[in-house]
Amino acid sequence: MTMLANFVLETASSPGVGDFVLNGAAADRRAFSQAFPNGGRVFYFADDGTQAEWGVGTLTIANPCTLVRSRVIGNTQNGTDLMRFSGGVQVYNEIPAEFLVQLDEDGAVSLKSLSVLSELLVPDVADWGSNQAVGASDARNKFVKQSWGFSNFGANQIYVGWRTDGSGLGIAVDQTDLGNVAFQSWVSQNYATTVQVNTALSSANSAQGTANSALAAANNANGNKLDIIDGTATRMTVNYGAMRAQFQGDGNFVLYSGTTPVLSVSSSSINWNGHDFAFIDNLPTDPGEKIVMDVATGIASGGRVTFAVPFSDTPKVMAQNFGNGDVNCHAFAPDKTGFSLHINNGGTTDITYIAKGPK
Repeated sequence: MTMLANFVLETASSPGVGDFVLNGAAADRRAFSQAFPNGGRVFYFADDGTQAEWGVGTLTIANPCTLVRSRVIGNTQNGTDLMRFSGGVQVYNEIPAEFLVQLDEDGAVSLKSLSVLSELLVPDVADWGSNQAVGASDARNKFVKQSWGFSNFGANQIYVGWRTDGSGLGIAVDQTDLGNVAFQSWVSQNYATTVQVNTALSSANSAQGTANSALAAANNANGNKLDIIDGTATRMTVNYGAMRAQFQGDGNFVLYSGTTPVLSVSSSSINWNGHDFAFIDNLPTDPGEKIVMDVATGIASGGRVTFAVPFSDTPKVMAQNFGNGDVNCHAFAPDKTGFSLHINNGGTTDITYIAKGPK
């Protein structure tokens, strides 16, 4: 929106420090409402012949039109306060010096700041060694190259841009193709970080230490193994407190308490504290059977006796009184869980029974 127009001048009557109520255009001049839209912000100067103020006002088009003194840029009292106008005042549109582009005595532009609100065209650079302004096309062709394959770009040339083969963002300097840019996301997916490498190295070192310990233990055990393949029987001993387990050269496995043998095992016998063990093959019964012997008291004639340990099928049973009396009872109706007792003269009795049958 423009803030400046030609030949705009109106008068206002005794505005004091308030808004300018505009009386219309002076002779051969234009009114603010003819040059600017409603609500437009415009430059203004206000002068009553003895004092003046300049700044930016906001125009309201109505009947009458008003110009709000929105921003005072300066006044003839070297301040930025609103001037008090008690009589008639001329209000006209002109650009304050603070907004002018000025040349110094050498012809150079002198600016405090410059804001470009629309398109600004800059000539092509004629000398890249000078301080000429660089336009968009020069910057792109000089520093950023879109969709390119490498070629000899010449001296003092740097190109960054997407390659035509779709391989990514490439960088080239002079006659050297430096390759493609590796982005953080790609690197993290394809390469381990320092932390990950250090963690893996620590785990590997720990595993190596464990492996070394296991190897040392294996070597130590290998030197004490029981080896009968080559015809020699070396001893292997396991110590645990006062106990010692030892494979001996005589072919026996012996468990010692101190120096005293506690358990001795060979291919033909087992000895525990001086006591031999009988194997199943040594027992006077079928290996698939068992013998149960027990006592039952206060059993009435016809009463039921339950085996202390049941059988898998019906056993053979023998029952008799115990004491000084005659044998006057026998077992009948046995099954795998027990049997019934017959007493010749009735009554009750205490008995001993033996049952032999399948386990």
